[in-house]
Amino acid sequence: MILATLLMIAFILFKLRANNLPGVKVAKLPVQVDISLQKVHYTETKEGKKRWDLTADRAEYNKKADTTSLSGVRFSVAGNERTGELLVTAQRADYNNTTRDLTLTGEVHGTSSKGLEFFAPSVSYVAARSLIKSGDRVRLVDQGLELEGVGMELLTQSRKLRLLSEVKAVYRPGRGK
Repeated sequence: MILATLLMIAFILFKLRANNLPGVKVAKLPVQVDISLQKVHYTETKEGKKRWDLTADRAEYNKKADTTSLSGVRFSVAGNERTGELLVTAQRADYNNTTRDLTLTGEVHGTSSKGLEFFAPSVSYVAARSLIKSGDRVRLVDQGLELEGVGMELLTQSRKLRLLSEVKAVYRPGRGK
């Protein structure tokens, strides 16, 4: 809801500014896009503390579906001294403005400030559970340990991680990433 409101305000300001420029043509939006913006940033806070930041190179809002399609995505989940920050990047994402859920696709790469990395074709963030999950094949790397499996669940508050099936592990002492 907040993202939709911010997108609407930005759109109105853009239109007002565009009307004052003579001869400037604005490209027509795709059929299901009500608002299109570049360089967006959204932060969710709870009880005065930042929970996560979402930035994208481009955002296209669909009012009927109440979703925002994003490209060039960076999703940063705040942590504490023990867990550190988690940054997840992807080529694209779909944000549900009602549930605040996020589905990231296209070369998804997660990096923890504590050294953990994961790679997957797609992941979803379930806001109500503060959970990042995937049904795809996921590869994890952390201080010489490489894990691969199908399906992942990562609780963003505690950083507890679980691979669901077909798990393979390789440990290489003395190797980082």
